[in-house]
Amino acid sequence: MPAHGGCRAGAVAQQVSRALTEGLGIAVLLADFDRRAYSVWSATEPPHRLDGRTWGAFVSEVDRMPVLNAREVPPRHLAPLLDYARANFSIVCADLTGAQESHELSVLQASDAIFLVSGSDGASIEGIREKMDWLRSADLAERCGILLEHTPHGANAGHVEELTGAPVCSLIETAQHIDQLAAWLAANVGQPTRNESEYAVA
Repeated sequence: MPAHGGCRAGAVAQQVSRALTEGLGIAVLLADFDRRAYSVWSATEPPHRLDGRTWGAFVSEVDRMPVLNAREVPPRHLAPLLDYARANFSIVCADLTGAQESHELSVLQASDAIFLVSGSDGASIEGIREKMDWLRSADLAERCGILLEHTPHGANAGHVEELTGAPVCSLIETAQHIDQLAAWLAANVGQPTRNESEYAVA
């Protein structure tokens, strides 16, 4: 989930999904709510419906990775569709860039973990604080963590945690950071929902 419009949540979602799939052999579905991110022209096979019946639930194979065009799924169908996806994939990674609020809430309520992708500059920190206020109001804050990219002259990870009240789970500046995050996620597949202190050690 992007802390604000300028964060590269889509790229991070794609990188983590690829690290899980190609590096660790985990079956991952990338749910895409922003069609600008993954062009249907990149698909290597015709799209098919994920569950065979939900309108708009089309999956395409993009660079050897299944990508769900979730933006077209009616909000009321999203929760059962995600349940179906979780029964067929080890991990469902949702990129909420460009998602409608009704889609956001359905995905977040169904999630085991919520990651805010952010820089460490003042505007990004303010974006995290606003998102965390909204997530607290929806009783979702305990499953939240931050994926941080340092901004020149921005705050360090510890200061970001102090300013936002959310743990920094991982840096996302290098391929090694992405691989370490993917390994942590893979190790925790199927585990009970984590509390805030456990997110801090990701």
